[in-house]
Amino acid sequence: MPWKNLIKLIGIALLVWIMSTVSWGQAAQALIKLKPAYLAGYVGCFVAMILVRSLRLRLALSKLGYPLTLKDCYVAILEPAFMGIVTPGRLGEFTRVGYLHAHGVTIQEAISVVTVERLIDIAVLLVFGIGGVIYIFAPLNYQFSSGFVIITGLLLLFAGFRSYDSLYRLLQQYLSWILRWEPSFITRHRQAIAVSFHGVIIRAAMTIFMLGLACILLNFCQIFLLAKAFGFEVNYLVVIFAYAAATLVSLLPISVGGLGTREATYIMIMAQQGIIKEQALLFSLLDGFVFGAFMLLVLLIPVWVNRIIPKCRKIGKCRT
Repeated sequence: MPWKNLIKLIGIALLVWIMSTVSWGQAAQALIKLKPAYLAGYVGCFVAMILVRSLRLRLALSKLGYPLTLKDCYVAILEPAFMGIVTPGRLGEFTRVGYLHAHGVTIQEAISVVTVERLIDIAVLLVFGIGGVIYIFAPLNYQFSSGFVIITGLLLLFAGFRSYDSLYRLLQQYLSWILRWEPSFITRHRQAIAVSFHGVIIRAAMTIFMLGLACILLNFCQIFLLAKAFGFEVNYLVVIFAYAAATLVSLLPISVGGLGTREATYIMIMAQQGIIKEQALLFSLLDGFVFGAFMLLVLLIPVWVNRIIPKCRKIGKCRT
């Protein structure tokens, strides 16, 4: 077994250990007491986030000269997101590249769009995560600085995208002497990707950033509503920042889909607010896996039905 697969078992082992230490009776009681009205709001925010992400992809592609329909972009968001949850290797990004390429986007630009989206989302989440860590762990008289860190970080990202072209040209001057020794077969592929990546940043990065920020805020609304559904009487900013920190930790390549590492992070942070381990574990599993997979599946059923019906009709005509 490759070492990278062995390393991913760390998260699974951690999850198994956590689950072996909880009281499932208390977990069941917490599950029964969930408030349906807040869960409905959670679902509404999730659907809104999917629609915003679909719109973001459509606008980004249109700026690159690919007028895909909103329906195509909706499917390009849904199916890869579902694959990313239910497959161990996070195959969602690969399937999104394949879907875009099948709909006329060059492979280089499909890779670049997906990569830029991913990098920008991680950068925005990292800004909130750093601010959140300050808010959660810093002394009370320093908590106010978390807001300053978040605002400054977002402004720096905004300024970086606005001045990217100048920064790119400056960087080229310093790297050009290093690239002289690059093998020619690598140069061809690197240049193709670099050109498309540069084009995506110049034309679409600002759109991806602004709508990506809207998606992150909708994620925070989901977390707030889920916390209300659990009936937590806590500082909700801590719960929201726990989501940012747990999501970032789940990106570490030491687990499958973030399982185990995400739960451990939630339990550690939520314990400071008096939330018991069982509630924190359920909170993490419901938001990070169960609700996401279920809602994506429900949203995908109409898409799959629309694909199957024409095929069934065609088969019926052939038989007649």
